Amino acid sequence: MKKKIALALSAAVILSLGGGGYAYAETPVAYVSMDINPSIELGVNSFDKVVSVEAYNEDGEKILEGTNLINTDVSDAVKTVISNAISDGYISKDVTTTAGVVVEITTSTDKENVATKLNESLKETADKTLDDNDVDAKVETEKVAITRRDEARKLGITPGKLNLIQKLQALDPTITVEDYKSSSVKDIQKKTKELRKNNNSDETTTDSSTSTSVNSDADVDVVTEENSNYSSNKANNGNDKKEEHSNANKGNSDGSTVIHKESNSNNSNSQGHNNSIKSENNSDSKAKNSSSNSNSSKSENSDNGNSNSQNKDKNKKN
Repeated sequence: MKKKIALALSAAVILSLGGGGYAYAETPVAYVSMDINPSIELGVNSFDKVVSVEAYNEDGEKILEGTNLINTDVSDAVKTVISNAISDGYISKDVTTTAGVVVEITTSTDKENVATKLNESLKETADKTLDDNDVDAKVETEKVAITRRDEARKLGITPGKLNLIQKLQALDPTITVEDYKSSSVKDIQKKTKELRKNNNSDETTTDSSTSTSVNSDADVDVVTEENSNYSSNKANNGNDKKEEHSNANKGNSDGSTVIHKESNSNNSNSQGHNNSIKSENNSDSKAKNSSSNSNSSKSENSDNGNSNSQNKDKNKKN
């Protein structure tokens, strides 16, 4: 009896362990979404095995038809999805039409190391698959948190496509999720480039206008400064001229005064000299006249004396 109980307990433990292991093996630790235009999502467990597959649009359902990806390695599943997309014409081998096509791989998990490891290995697998099929296309990878995936699921799209659409909305806020919900990654990327180009063009035009405005203001400042300098120079020239005229007038006035003074002094000296000469002449004339008169008087007296003497002599004789 005891042996039967022990065996029963052992079986229960084994079943519980097995069930737990099974549950652990079936629980995704990350979700890998792939967007071309077909959009699909792969649930990956801790052993990198696909435990769930889901199509997000009709194109996704189409490339999954006839394909069983459960319990396959995630790298093999990615290779199969890309090969089917090429076969169904979503990715063309024609370089002229394929150029610019992007395979968007987004890993959703809260485990950073798991996301990094998956993105690196899956990008390598995708690039090799494209090369093996002679297809020139780009592969981009991103990683987001589980909450981001939940947000995208509510909108009916993968987190990878939500990221792409929100990049568009950052460039043009009028864009809605519904506008590009069914668009291919190629079309979304094309629109993104177009908006960036237009925005850069607008920024260049704005910068050019701002530069023109600044240059115009600078020109006005230069003209104003030149006018100010001109006015200042003009005022200085005016002051210089006034000062020159003032100095000239002052100089002329002083010169005239000096000349007049000198002239007056010379005239005064001349008059003095003339007066002196006149005085001397008058004095000399008076002296001469006096001498002449004296001599004349003496001569007359002498003559009178002689005459008187002669008269006396005559009287004696008589």
